[in-house]
Amino acid sequence: MQALCKPSDNSPDILCPICGKGFRLYWERSSSAQQEAALPEIRQALHDHHSDPAFLSHPAPAFNVPSWSGLPQFSAAALLGGAA
Repeated sequence: MQALCKPSDNSPDILCPICGKGFRLYWERSSSAQQEAALPEIRQALHDHHSDPAFLSHPAPAFNVPSWSGLPQFSAAALLGGAA
């Protein structure tokens, strides 16, 4: 399942386990069980951003987990999750 992660200072859904930066999550599917199951993968992706020499921090302004080659705002998670 895909999630769009958008940086957020207000009411974040998840925090990076390394730097504490907050993100709002927009989901491809609305099942809370599926969303809960995807959280470890999202936490791992946030963690990995700090060890990837290409980033050393989080991509801006938004990114998908799992990643995909298109623009984040046109991902299934963004379109179906209502990210504006």
